[in-house]
Amino acid sequence: MSQTRCSPSNQSLRISVALCTYNGARYLNQQLQSFIAQHRLPDELVLCDDGSVDSTLSLVEEFARHAPFPVRILRNAENLGYSRNFAKAISLCSGDVIALSDQDDVWYPQKLSRLGELFNTYSQVDGIFSNGDLIDISSNKISGDLWTSFSFLPVNQVRLRSGHAVEELLRRNVVTGMAFAFRRVWKDELQLMPASWPHDAWLALLLALEGKLLACPEHLVAYRVHENQKIGVPITSAQKRRYIQHHGLGNYLALSRKRNQEEYRGYAEQFEDLLRVATAYPSEDLQKRLLQIRDQIEAKADHARTSEGLLNLSRLRRLPQVLRRRKHYERYSPTGVQAMIRDMFL
Repeated sequence: MSQTRCSPSNQSLRISVALCTYNGARYLNQQLQSFIAQHRLPDELVLCDDGSVDSTLSLVEEFARHAPFPVRILRNAENLGYSRNFAKAISLCSGDVIALSDQDDVWYPQKLSRLGELFNTYSQVDGIFSNGDLIDISSNKISGDLWTSFSFLPVNQVRLRSGHAVEELLRRNVVTGMAFAFRRVWKDELQLMPASWPHDAWLALLLALEGKLLACPEHLVAYRVHENQKIGVPITSAQKRRYIQHHGLGNYLALSRKRNQEEYRGYAEQFEDLLRVATAYPSEDLQKRLLQIRDQIEAKADHARTSEGLLNLSRLRRLPQVLRRRKHYERYSPTGVQAMIRDMFL
């Protein structure tokens, strides 16, 4: 990574939109129309399709013929997967700022103009992520908001703004790609991203390490909650109730236990991979920063591996061991004590 980062200081920042698609025809048109409705239009749209077999490509090709900004469409020869597809789309963007977009959400008209204002106002900031509303499959607003769904509460927001962004992101990623934009100088950092890491979480952590990440509490997007999303908000209470009604409490607990073990396993792999990158990063400056938080990275990975194993035990044997690890849950589990209580009774 380059040691000096230059930020454009004029008011004419070019903004690229990086959009990735895969069998997204059901919701895609609404997202595309929200680009056209922007008060400040994007300077380009780069769209990488990961091998859709529905009408996604024909839909975007028709959109490109009439869009009031350049649209570049690429179809991957082979399926790259979610994060690698985004890395490709990002690499092809030419704007000063790159705004990420999923295929199934909606941007509010002020999003890009507001991002432009913020990047121009805060020249030291290289990445911005916003809050947003939640909508259902019919685009109706549902209760809560994006940040609350990830337990990114006011106390956590204060901590992120007051120099504890790294600690907050080590606990759980709260930077949702569809609400995230960053300066182009960071796009090369995706080249060493481990396969286990989501692209948005990777960039957010690197930005936080250099104190260049800004949280914008404004609702600039509408995040669609549905069953087919790759990485979504946690399962809703209504979905839990429906599952229990149809399958019984025992089956629900077994399913939840399996789901949480998979989540712990994923966290462990991510942070074990992060340790490997920390010792091989070509930037001495960033390598030092990663190594400064090595103990935290190791503790996060250890907590995930240990918690995964505890869920294999009977509830009676598990209970005292989980209780003894309360401080670990508070510091390294996305929902803190709530996760500890969940693990005691799953």
